[in-house]
Amino acid sequence: MPLPSAIKRPLHVVISEKLKQQIDAGRYVPGDRLPSEFDLGSLFEVSRTTVRHAIANLIQQGIVTTQQGKGIFVCDRQKISFSMSNPLMHFDIALQQQGYAASIKSLQYQLVPAPPEIALQLQLNKANPRVYRQEKIIYANESAIALEIDYFPQKLGQQLAEPLQQGFTYSTLTNHGILLQAAKVSLESIPTTYELSEYLEAPLGMPILVFNYLAYTDKRQPAICGKTLSRSDWTCYTSEFEMS
Repeated sequence: MPLPSAIKRPLHVVISEKLKQQIDAGRYVPGDRLPSEFDLGSLFEVSRTTVRHAIANLIQQGIVTTQQGKGIFVCDRQKISFSMSNPLMHFDIALQQQGYAASIKSLQYQLVPAPPEIALQLQLNKANPRVYRQEKIIYANESAIALEIDYFPQKLGQQLAEPLQQGFTYSTLTNHGILLQAAKVSLESIPTTYELSEYLEAPLGMPILVFNYLAYTDKRQPAICGKTLSRSDWTCYTSEFEMS
């Protein structure tokens, strides 16, 4: 099965996408063993090094796993579900309830000038307001599944600087007496950029789910706004409602 020479993407990316399509179509089901590296190399007429890179792509996406001396197997994995009915979600609790070890890595936490749209959302009326901006990666077991970008009013961000860099956002706020009672949320999708590809180990162009939020305390005071960008092959958002 030689690959078209006109394809400009790296061969290992093309091969991993073809294998993923076969898995999605049911040719290989969870628990099935894929052909060996040698057989895949012969099938696609590429080197074993290229095949290994392709398999590494699938491993990073949580689609397959390797067993020493046994081969490459399709993973039995369901998507991690987060509820839209409860937008003030605790990511760590949701992950733990679904059997995953939850952890974060803080990439950035600094005081910056508030972008106009952020100042408006957080109701910062003074001239030249500043906010704390945080970027953190969310992990399920050892897989990076989401990038979270948050903005905090300066006073709150300074007060909770250390714990916010060590823990999950909503749980940290709750543990320090900041009770969120309401939120505005929206969900959209964007393709994976180069930067997101680096952070989340996701292929360029893969759909990323963007969960936007603005959360308030019980006094309708904005406490946090931001977005969570999660891998669409790992996560989904669900909601339940009844018709009146």
